Amino acid sequence: MRYLPIFMLTLFAAGCGTCCKDGTSTRYHEDGRAKPVAAMPLMIDTTSFDVPWSISEELTSSIYQMIAKGGKIFIQSQDDFAIASNPFSGDLSWMKREFQNQEFAVFLELAEHDLASLSNQSADQEIANNLNMGVRIRVIDLRGTQPKVVLQEIVRQSYYIPKTLFPVDYNSVTWGTEDYRNSPMGIAHAQIAQEVASRVSEYILLAKSR
Repeated sequence: MRYLPIFMLTLFAAGCGTCCKDGTSTRYHEDGRAKPVAAMPLMIDTTSFDVPWSISEELTSSIYQMIAKGGKIFIQSQDDFAIASNPFSGDLSWMKREFQNQEFAVFLELAEHDLASLSNQSADQEIANNLNMGVRIRVIDLRGTQPKVVLQEIVRQSYYIPKTLFPVDYNSVTWGTEDYRNSPMGIAHAQIAQEVASRVSEYILLAKSR
């Protein structure tokens, strides 16, 4: 499992009108109420799926943008935080120290990302593929004396790719292009990112309301 060295902690002080990089997330609602503040380091990738870019960066970016555009949570991205310890272990003691001034910390792990061939059993010929994905989520509430887990689950999805749409040359159809967004993997990634963003937002807002 790969962990990044800590290189930055808090870049944003609480202040009305403070925005994230894409301009979609502000610290306060228009009526002046403070939003929940959450840190989300770069997703850990424990898979070996090979493409020319970082899938963990792609998915983290998508999830961040979806949460930010929801307008209910002030989410800080992987550019602001990194982790040096295992965020999925039983030891939560370091989290309040490393995520000062945060109410919640969101940890993600790409635990599964595999293409599985589907065969015609009678002819034993490859007819399609499933892209099987699993993202592990852990949301920590940092507001109390001790950090507390408020969400821990794995979101799994399987995206069916017919033979006519496979294979795609991801050396030319790369992340960030319109062709990639319309590709089987681009669509599959958008779907699982939306599910993860929805689950994270739901549990942070639920915890904040208590």
